[in-house]
Amino acid sequence: MLNGEGFSFDQMVAFIESAPANIFFKDTSCCYRVVSEVCSLINGGRDSSIIGKTDVEIWADKTVGRRYYEDDLRIIETGEGSEWIDEFPAPDGSLYFLIQKNPVYCDGKLMGIVGLVSDVTKQKRLELELERLSTTDQLTGLYNRNFLELKFEESYPQDRYPIGLIVLDCNNLKIINDVRGHKYGDLMLRRIAAEIKEAIPDDAVAARLGGDEFLIACLRTSEEEVSGLAAKLKKRFELASDDEVSLDAAMGFAIAGDADASLHTTFREADECMYADKARSHERQR
Repeated sequence: MLNGEGFSFDQMVAFIESAPANIFFKDTSCCYRVVSEVCSLINGGRDSSIIGKTDVEIWADKTVGRRYYEDDLRIIETGEGSEWIDEFPAPDGSLYFLIQKNPVYCDGKLMGIVGLVSDVTKQKRLELELERLSTTDQLTGLYNRNFLELKFEESYPQDRYPIGLIVLDCNNLKIINDVRGHKYGDLMLRRIAAEIKEAIPDDAVAARLGGDEFLIACLRTSEEEVSGLAAKLKKRFELASDDEVSLDAAMGFAIAGDADASLHTTFREADECMYADKARSHERQR
């Protein structure tokens, strides 16, 4: 009611079309009846009119259209609204929209669905950037210890096992920093990280734990495969070394055989193997 009078249909349309937000109304057949704004994302810029059509008919991406339509049917059937954020690819980066829908009743009778679409791109991009910064090592671009600690607390399904962990510790980083300066120490760490990125499988995860220590986690792997990856990395480090900086690292690995194994325990085992490798390296240099 407004000033004691009911809205006419034309008044309702004027109200929605003038709203400083993207509002829409659909009837019980899930067809659009009123919209405040028609976004080109909806139909790929083909036909600006969506009135009288369902999402299945208007979306260029039929998978998205079907998902929205099925959600409308669920709201009509259950009387329960919905809310979620959708991502839409764009040339300058993904756009994000918060979509909220509720059933509309009048005198106890279902009239249709009212929806609100809000552009939350700025907020979502900021959220994703903060998340990235909190889990990414800024020097190397690899994940950081915070990310790994979160991952180690997760429960992984059995089909991801065995999980192999490789611990790397850069040799001579302190000497490089002391003799040549941190500029060259940082260069060594970045080059080590670059070689790791190039060498590991697509589903593997690599992180800088801090200082000169790195960790690689390989899913669905075997001891032979992890051992082969460690040997491959040593060879890559050797080939990537030059007069500017020499790449070298001690390595150790261990395998978590199944979901009952502790990744923390597996990490300690790999870490102990790495220190044993470092000790052997020191012996050879004497």
